[in-house]
Amino acid sequence: MRPKLKRLMSEGENSPFYRLLNIQIDEVRESYARLSINIDSKHTQLLGTVHGGVMASLADSAAAWAIFGSNNLQGNPVTVEMKINFLKPVTAGKIVAEARNVLEGSRIFVADVDVKDGEGNLVAKSIVTYYLLKPQNSDPYYHRTKSEQ
Repeated sequence: MRPKLKRLMSEGENSPFYRLLNIQIDEVRESYARLSINIDSKHTQLLGTVHGGVMASLADSAAAWAIFGSNNLQGNPVTVEMKINFLKPVTAGKIVAEARNVLEGSRIFVADVDVKDGEGNLVAKSIVTYYLLKPQNSDPYYHRTKSEQ
């Protein structure tokens, strides 16, 4: 694994939002990423099932990491559009999001994401479109790892 990507993954897992949801970055490689969450009571809504926002956040994050795995960290992916279908409720265990890039343009990326429960059942399906912000010296949104700042 490339050292810069490894550092970025470590920073990602330690970011406040990922810590809040307990998101784990399991694998990142060319055009693919797998992230997971071990379900806790904080992930559930009133009816006792995992909140849709948790699944959507996991799917969105997995898609972004699939882009980081394929663009050699040449910019920041920002979500332009996201569609998600919730197919089955999840009450406990684990959810896993696997993202695969289906389009890799110079600025536009599209990822297809499957969210599965711990038994491998498809529980949500998402398509996410990203715009890649290219790095510029004055660009405050371009990601630099903490060690590079």
